[in-house]
Amino acid sequence: MRKVLVAILIILFPIIFSIGYSKEIHVAVIGKSVHPYWAEVELGVKQAAKDLGVKATFFVPQKEDIPAQISQMESFIAMGVDGIAIAPSDPTAIAPTIEKAMAKGIPVITLDTDAPQSKRLVYIGTDNYSAGKIAGMVMNDLLGIKGGKVAIGTGSLTAMNSLERIRGFMDGIASNKRIVVVTKPALCDFEDTGRAVTLAEQALLTYPDLRGFFGVYAFNGPAAAKAVKSAGKVGQVLIVCFDTTAEHMQLIKEGVISATVGQRPYMMGYKSVEVLTKMAQKGVDATLKELPANRIIDTGVDVVAGDKYVKSIKSVQALTVEQYRKKLQELGIPVQGW
Repeated sequence: MRKVLVAILIILFPIIFSIGYSKEIHVAVIGKSVHPYWAEVELGVKQAAKDLGVKATFFVPQKEDIPAQISQMESFIAMGVDGIAIAPSDPTAIAPTIEKAMAKGIPVITLDTDAPQSKRLVYIGTDNYSAGKIAGMVMNDLLGIKGGKVAIGTGSLTAMNSLERIRGFMDGIASNKRIVVVTKPALCDFEDTGRAVTLAEQALLTYPDLRGFFGVYAFNGPAAAKAVKSAGKVGQVLIVCFDTTAEHMQLIKEGVISATVGQRPYMMGYKSVEVLTKMAQKGVDATLKELPANRIIDTGVDVVAGDKYVKSIKSVQALTVEQYRKKLQELGIPVQGW
């Protein structure tokens, strides 16, 4: 009888153990560089992990660093995490690593910048071409029929979000033949803030009649603003850029940055963890059936402009800083530092 009981316990033990124990879901998110923009993404990642009861690890290299992204992703694969979200600095370079993760049963999605030719399952973030076109239309509105010379600054000449924003911007200004982009290719600082300022200063010296500056990445607008302030050309060189950190908001209030296209980085981080968690809990196929057919989750944008520039923007709806603050609060997105 004792032997029978022992045998039954041996059979039932794995079942009892599995009922009483559930493996913690662990997802990973890889950003592009150390910056307040990515700090907002991290806030979304942490809040989603807290709300959903999962573990989420967030990583960004110090600056744009393709090998560092690949190396970290390899580490997460070796750890056997339950899902990875990445903002690839080079979509072509990261594609083999994405394929490796997928082959090992680790679902991979992209955020902020896409890698559509890879095996990634979903993209979460801004429609970068449309957002770039909006920025171009805003620049066109602000420069008016006189047009003028415009410089473009970016942190990458390979990342999909940078390329799409620049392409969109060019299409957004295409109707005004008097607007001439004088930096081809764009001034690239590789997400080095100091270099971004230097390049903006050099552009002002090379083109003393420069009328506009388009900042593609989060630090490009503030970098151009610093150069414009140093040159005493506030109001003469209009800055249209991306993102809405506290620094951007202050510079808009000061009238140095004319307008910015605000993304929703917090939601990118939150949604990335949410989607990966669903894939771990319900399965990849079941989760994909709940998402848009094109597997793109557009987190949306807002145009924020200085009080003196809002009425000049006719092509899209523009918000003042205070109007934007209220909108974020209504969406449940935390406002920090401004």
